Amino acid sequence: MTMRISKHRWLLLIGALVAAAALMAVACGGEEKASETPGASPAATQPTGEKVPGVTDTEILLGTHFPLSGPAAPYAAIVEGISAYFDYINSQGGVYGRKIKLIIGDDQYNPADTVEVVRKLVEQDNVFAVAYGLGEATHLAVYKYLEERGVPDLFVGSGIRVFTEPLVRSRFGANPNYYTEGMMLGQYVAENYPGKKLGLLVQNDELGADGEAGLRDGLEGSDVEIVARETYESAQFDVTAQTQRLKGANPDVVVAYAIPPQAASLIKVSREVLNWNVPILISGVSVTDITIQLAGAQNAEGVVSVVFGKQVYQTDDPAIQRHLQIMKDFGQGVEPSNFSLYGQALGELMVKTLENAGPNLTRESVIEGAEAIRDWCCTACLVPMNMSPTDHRPIEMELYTEVKGGKWVPISEPISFESEPGEAIGCTGMGEPVYADEGQ
Repeated sequence: MTMRISKHRWLLLIGALVAAAALMAVACGGEEKASETPGASPAATQPTGEKVPGVTDTEILLGTHFPLSGPAAPYAAIVEGISAYFDYINSQGGVYGRKIKLIIGDDQYNPADTVEVVRKLVEQDNVFAVAYGLGEATHLAVYKYLEERGVPDLFVGSGIRVFTEPLVRSRFGANPNYYTEGMMLGQYVAENYPGKKLGLLVQNDELGADGEAGLRDGLEGSDVEIVARETYESAQFDVTAQTQRLKGANPDVVVAYAIPPQAASLIKVSREVLNWNVPILISGVSVTDITIQLAGAQNAEGVVSVVFGKQVYQTDDPAIQRHLQIMKDFGQGVEPSNFSLYGQALGELMVKTLENAGPNLTRESVIEGAEAIRDWCCTACLVPMNMSPTDHRPIEMELYTEVKGGKWVPISEPISFESEPGEAIGCTGMGEPVYADEGQ
């Protein structure tokens, strides 16, 4: 059972998407079957013998903070994908006989509201864990509180390094970190544009700072010269002025560490207003159909980025077909998208973690369950996930991708930045790992 958003509210959110275009892209999608352990599971207790918060013989209670309203409301599609997948798992009996219930607290993407939402989840709702907390500023407002309370903080919806460096035993990331993605973009520029001049567009926050740091490290040792650097605030959707100044510096290539509205603005202004056909690379968070729609497919042609999952429009892929069916059966009218596909991936990751944790579920065992994930693929993953007691970042491998014919198309094999690599080098089919001796 999950607490859901009404279809009426969802239609309002779609309207907000068109009006505000306040999006951040995330996409990914091995099918995980519900545990087949028969009968009721034993009552969960901590090692001290005390009852585990949020766990009964029949239920696991999770909580999350997410923007269901306000300018970032379109992000709600992610949590709808999570909820649909949990309902699918619950329809098969749950995990070790327990059904997953997700309480979604609307924080409106406002850190002050995030604090109130998370305190209620922990102190009143008594959740087992907080999962998927979305956003940099929002989760920064509560991550220390969760750490101090000993509440598992699972699969944070951000890629900034502070959430996983230094490692805290109760906290796990979800997205590839922005530093790693920036390094990949920097290496791409160094290899493909040697001796050329580079212009940067950077979001003025932790996302942009981590991405730029990685990009500069990826350029290290090359003869690429950065000749211009422009910044913007995350609420500033139109970056026409920054794009004009970048053109004035006459770079040979431009990299934008930006979320979809601003990445799309850069692309559209360059092509349509300035008649500037400079090569453009953008951050992985903007690898979504929304960026292409906002920029215009013809304008976006040839734009390069990085990716770790399939795209929802790959309808001939069995994993995408499964996602479409799950959303039809359990999505309560929500249209499938790359956001809902990414949400399902997060749901699959949680189910795998709970299965690893075993029937005697505790906060300690769920941490151990996450740390035990090795060479595991979600159904729509292109790369495997690996974690360990010293690595709480599940995705440290991506592919280069390029807009071709109005769609994102991978243009490389997976490239690994794994701190503790497993044996798998990629994913195929319905979430089967690929090993080096098997080929891609």
